[in-house]
Amino acid sequence: MIDKRPNPQGEEPRSEPEIILPGHAGRGRPRMRMYIDERIGRVYIAKPGPLGTILTVLIAGLLLTVMLIMLLGAFLIFLPVVVLFVTAAIVAGLLRVYFQRPP
Repeated sequence: MIDKRPNPQGEEPRSEPEIILPGHAGRGRPRMRMYIDERIGRVYIAKPGPLGTILTVLIAGLLLTVMLIMLLGAFLIFLPVVVLFVTAAIVAGLLRVYFQRPP
């Protein structure tokens, strides 16, 4: 019997996932493993360790802080403009009442 099926149209053989026995991960090799299955379009990524989780939280916090600073900056820039428009509307209303009075 033939163990392997022939490849139609000369396709290259697909790689199989690497099997890592328990207790053998982390011996001079990175702990995070990634395997991409092209047949069904899935990406498998190992669970990150505590350092990866801490770095992810710190980066997310840094990005949120930058966004908050940008929003506060935009608010502080447009606040005088809004105050100017409100003041102009109040003055225009007072002037209209003043000039509409009969002499």
